This record gives sequence, C-alpha cells and structure tokens, in this order.
Amino acid sequence: MSSSSKETPKPTAEGYLNKLYTDLYHLVNSVEKGSGSELTVRLRNVESDIANFKETLKAIPDIGVEEGKQRRQIAALYKQIEIKDELLESLSTFSLEAALRKSNEKPSEQPRSGSEDK
Repeated sequence: MSSSSKETPKPTAEGYLNKLYTDLYHLVNSVEKGSGSELTVRLRNVESDIANFKETLKAIPDIGVEEGKQRRQIAALYKQIEIKDELLESLSTFSLEAALRKSNEKPSEQPRSGSEDK
C-alpha cells in the first residue's frame, strides 16, 4: 500500500496553536541572533501558522454565534431539562395498579364526574 493512499489526519486548532508557538519561539531566537535570511523564513512560518489557526477556528461550529444567541440556547436547554424533570417526577408518582383498577371498573361503578351536558 502506498503512502499516498493513506489519509492524513486534519490538523486541529490545538495543533496549529502548538506549531505557532514553536515558530514564534524560533522567530524570537532568530531576531536575537540577527540572521536576516533565517528571520524572513521564520516570519513567513509564523504568518502561515496564524492564517491556518484562524481558518481552523472559523471551522468550529457556532464559533461566530453571538453571545446573546448562545445564552438563549442555554436557557432553552435548561427549560427542557426542567420540563423533563417534571415529567419524571409525575411518572414516579404514577400508580400503574390504580390506573388499571380504575380502567377495569364497570361504568356503573365509576363515580360520575359531575360535568354538565351542554
């Protein structure tokens, strides 16, 4: 199997950030040494890393969503949890035996609801 047929994993934002840090470190060392040609190469690496990092961040789902929208989404999720908790509570107090007894009673035995015919 050739190496070109293998898929290479897509770099992550963390990977780009680590590479950016390394390239910045080398750039600073080049500035301290005063090597002009090495400095240019290192600067181009840092520029490329920053561009890649920005693109990777933009690819994160909902990264550009405004804070207000995210807060509304979180509030809606809390409301859903609250409703589910209420449902679970009502189900925990539900008596299956009582419901079956009530449904098995004859119509003449069941108490009248007192509702008026209109």
